[in-house]
Amino acid sequence: MLGRAFRGALRRWARPPALVRRSTGPHLRIDWAPGTGHVGVRRHATTAVADPDNSSSVATSSGPNVSASSVLSTVREYRQKYPECTLLVRVGDFYELYYEQADDVGSLLGLQVVDKKFKGGTVRFTGFPAHTLLRHLHALVARHQRSVAICEQFQEPMRRAFTRRVTRVVTPGTLIDDECLATTRVHNYILCIASVPAAGDGELGLAWLDLATGDFMAGSSTVDALSADLARIRPQEIVVDRDDAQVLGLLEAAYPPSLGAARPAVAKIGAEQFASGRYLATDADPAAELDPAADADPATESGPAAADAASRVDTEHLVLAASELSAGEQRAARALLGYVQGTQLGLLPPLQPPRRYAQAGHMRMGAATIQALELVRPITGGDARSAPTLLTELDSTRTSAGARLLAERLTAPSTSLDIIEQRLDLVEFFCTQPRVRSRIHEQLESVGDVERAVNKLSLNCGGPHDLLAIAGALRQVAKIKRTLRDHLKSSEAPRLRTAARKRTLAEAPSDRPVSEVVHDKARALQALAPLARAISAAIRDDAERDPRAFGFLKRDCCAAVTRLHADLAHKERERAQLQERWQLAHACASLRLDSIPALGHFVEVSKRDAARLDGLGEFRMIQSLKSKVRFEHAEWTYLLSEIELLRSRIQTEELRVFEELRDRVLAASTVIRTNSRVLAALDVAIASAAMAAARQYTRPRLSAAPTQPHCIENGRHPVVEAQLLAANRQYVANDCAFDAQSRVLLLTGPNMGGKSTYLRQIALTSVLAQIGCFVPADRAHLHIVDAIYSRIGAHDNLALDQSTFMVEMRETAEILRHATGRSLVILDEIGRGTATADGAAIAFATLKYLHDCIGCKAVFATHYHELVPQAVGELGALRPLQTAIFEDGQGGFSFLHRVKPGICSQSHALYVAQIAGIPKQVLALARAFKLQK
Repeated sequence: MLGRAFRGALRRWARPPALVRRSTGPHLRIDWAPGTGHVGVRRHATTAVADPDNSSSVATSSGPNVSASSVLSTVREYRQKYPECTLLVRVGDFYELYYEQADDVGSLLGLQVVDKKFKGGTVRFTGFPAHTLLRHLHALVARHQRSVAICEQFQEPMRRAFTRRVTRVVTPGTLIDDECLATTRVHNYILCIASVPAAGDGELGLAWLDLATGDFMAGSSTVDALSADLARIRPQEIVVDRDDAQVLGLLEAAYPPSLGAARPAVAKIGAEQFASGRYLATDADPAAELDPAADADPATESGPAAADAASRVDTEHLVLAASELSAGEQRAARALLGYVQGTQLGLLPPLQPPRRYAQAGHMRMGAATIQALELVRPITGGDARSAPTLLTELDSTRTSAGARLLAERLTAPSTSLDIIEQRLDLVEFFCTQPRVRSRIHEQLESVGDVERAVNKLSLNCGGPHDLLAIAGALRQVAKIKRTLRDHLKSSEAPRLRTAARKRTLAEAPSDRPVSEVVHDKARALQALAPLARAISAAIRDDAERDPRAFGFLKRDCCAAVTRLHADLAHKERERAQLQERWQLAHACASLRLDSIPALGHFVEVSKRDAARLDGLGEFRMIQSLKSKVRFEHAEWTYLLSEIELLRSRIQTEELRVFEELRDRVLAASTVIRTNSRVLAALDVAIASAAMAAARQYTRPRLSAAPTQPHCIENGRHPVVEAQLLAANRQYVANDCAFDAQSRVLLLTGPNMGGKSTYLRQIALTSVLAQIGCFVPADRAHLHIVDAIYSRIGAHDNLALDQSTFMVEMRETAEILRHATGRSLVILDEIGRGTATADGAAIAFATLKYLHDCIGCKAVFATHYHELVPQAVGELGALRPLQTAIFEDGQGGFSFLHRVKPGICSQSHALYVAQIAGIPKQVLALARAFKLQK
């Protein structure tokens, strides 16, 4: 008979010799690495506590086996170390909060808060089950913009004791778990802004990073241009020097309190973190020097590859050569990397080297323009789901990477004619090859978000499902590459310009065949078939997300796993035989063999059958419950210890295989990222081609010379047209033409006549053309604009003591200061927020300044009819236009929404008032008053 001492020794022997749990959280992995400690995680002071009870019935697991004083000392230690964070402490199967944070978080998450007794008194306490962590992280970080420090528990080798330490700090800009993000179809950027002390012109350095995808950018800005850069980058978190009053003031102006939850989180750090050189080297190191072509993305359309650039990024030290960056950009990049590594406790994913964002290569659009054109968010506020935007109309992409690329292009259209033409070539190819488009579109459906998967694996937050996603994407890469090559080899492949282009262009914009860009994409794809086969051969298709889960490997993946599973199956049969033998021998049908961590191995029978075992010496009762009794037996203890040992050895082998596959993936991360970018470019082009084919869009003819005519024939507003088509209504198309004799279009017409829509459709046509899409028009000959500026709509900013008229004047001032002769300006109702005489004067002066001093292309809509004759007489390059209205002479009217040459001398505001439901008596009084005037 095995005694209690031997049973305890046996239990210790059955435990693997160096089982180290790096985390018991649902999204982190176990590392079984004898003698190596917790690789990749910076060590902190730890507090040893006893093995927590595994009860899951209530939201507290600090049972009698847990040292209360140790838990509270851990809480106090990390509250002091992370004062800005909400601290979640793992205790057993729960995450717990204490003191005032329990009340604060309890109210946010709807958790019950109680007084918990400890030695010397009580403390406020709440908690939630560990398996709900991601849901609560989403609420705290994404919704309420809290920073959260996660304190995990770890089992000591060869002991039942546990330690606890913070393993990760989660902030709004460092979220990487898909379940915590509102969407993975846009970048989750964290931005750092650094002032340049030596610069006297308000220069600012910017660096921004998407930790989940590894995209790392740097660029320069100014005090005047910062709001436009913020609107383009759309960061979720901004890191600034806590003592930089200028930058903090700019952020307060850009994100007034009225925005509420739409404001990004602001992390304030010390000035010393901007000067640290640990993470960013600037001396010329040939082994780590950035490729000068790193700005160009070869996988999409901008040039040759920066070969192995990402592979030169050391994930432990991240030593980057940054000679291409300015002093301000280097300061921002240093501070950003230090902040991000602090949140990951020493770990960093394989980031790309920082690519420099050159404003000269992109169209500039300010925050007001992006909002007025409703590129990514509706003008009424909220997210894109509350109202249609240009992004929602264009986005039929099938991959998250494609959706992110489309959103990125929309807020920063290109000004490079070569890049735009290559994008248009790709769209045209898929427009004219519907079968190829349909096939690749279907193949893209199965491509997961491999960029995020790679980075999660590098941060030890990934699991088997991420490896499966990468393998699945690689299989689709092989299919897509084969589809493109098979088509290009066929005799039907187009080598000349297509009929679609001949309809829209008098001459081909380049001598390069359309199919050349398709060849480039096919050559850039690398299927990595051996890696995909290795993953598919090893991991089950239904594998759990957590690498700690038992049995995620296929049983035939390797000889060791096959042998261990065979041994385990044999022991499980012995268990079933033992249970059946005892049931028959002792006439106990209720007898079953089981175990729980808190009690160990036991034989369980019903209360009625307990007497049959109670008198037997080999069975010793260890627990009596209401309806069942539990006994221990040496033979069952020994057998289950063997079973647990086999399961532990299988898990050890599974983790070894998982880590080998993970390391192979990380070694190939450069190629995998390149594949992802190529697929994203194909995805965007296919989405654009599908819309062009369905809506009869046309390929624009583009010119880099601003002196060339800028003409749109039968242009439409893409979003408004889509809404009208959904309601079985037809959009009224209109022409637009700028040339040397008509650089400025002066538009008059009635309220609700379509002036604002006409202004927006002109601007959106240029945006679509310069992101590389076909445009909603019969014909379009456009010159590339360096910026689009708009002043449309009326709103105030009371948080900064700015009235509607003040906001209007500030936006107008920004346009007049920054617009150039290559810009496109659309202005609606300048000067309407004040007295008529003053407003008309400001409107005329603005119009004249645009015409005489800036010389840009502009559309100026106004109701100040009194300024029209003077403007037409003085401004030689101005052409008057009007929106038409039909009147039957008997009070009946109809807005035609047709733009034609001429001047409209009335606003017809009483017609709009009549439609709005103003009482007839009021309308009669208004007409009488108007006649008196």
